[in-house]
Amino acid sequence: MSVRVEKLEFEYEDFSLRIENLQFESSRITSIVGPNGSGKTTFLKCIGGLLPIKKKSIFIDGQDISEMKGNKRARLIGYVPQEHGSLFNFSARDFVLMGRAPYHSPFSLPSDKDIQIAEEALEFVGLAAQSEKPYFYFSSGERRLVLIARSLAQRTDLLLLDEPTTFLDPKHEIEIMELVKKLAEEKKKTILITLHSLELALQYSDDMVFMKTGRVFAFGKPEEILTESLLKNIYDIEMKIVGYDGKKFILRSLSAKKN
Repeated sequence: MSVRVEKLEFEYEDFSLRIENLQFESSRITSIVGPNGSGKTTFLKCIGGLLPIKKKSIFIDGQDISEMKGNKRARLIGYVPQEHGSLFNFSARDFVLMGRAPYHSPFSLPSDKDIQIAEEALEFVGLAAQSEKPYFYFSSGERRLVLIARSLAQRTDLLLLDEPTTFLDPKHEIEIMELVKKLAEEKKKTILITLHSLELALQYSDDMVFMKTGRVFAFGKPEEILTESLLKNIYDIEMKIVGYDGKKFILRSLSAKKN
């Protein structure tokens, strides 16, 4: 699935997002990085159709998403928020079954096929044995997996993940990113993910988008666009790029750049 952005504009009271031209392809992971307040989540929500946008700003396989009805869009785009505040303590399976909603009328019951799809999604994220466990009883990392499973049950080709590793320990960070990699490679999904961790972005991204103040400063393969001057410009601190064991790592200064 191809996603094309053309002259996207969105404004809050004290913030404006302006994205000129970007394109994302299937079976690739694109990390969107930048400091707090740079517009990463806003950009992701615009692509997901969660915020109102002008016509002819975002296209999925050539289709303008602003002209799509809700159910059609939900069959194309899966969105995984940072955290989900549920009022009811559903079991993991019932929670994942909600991902089948775009395929049914509001008051219809899930079919045997829906239940099978939900169970397959839980198995894919490694939680099949805990399908009856209440959602509130899962750890933060496990809840992220349940959210991803719900998105998998939607059977969408585009997956948007907003800071899925936030507040997780290193082990669970790696588990989430390995799962994201698996989704791109095995499910051929187009994946856009916002991250604070540059280290994770470098290790798992096919492409990276560097954002600041609602603008894109660089887009492309990490090995082609990543420079120390770019990092300094984006984050306002000195950073050094070092190589080890065939990989790139970032060392950061302990003091902010002085104007």
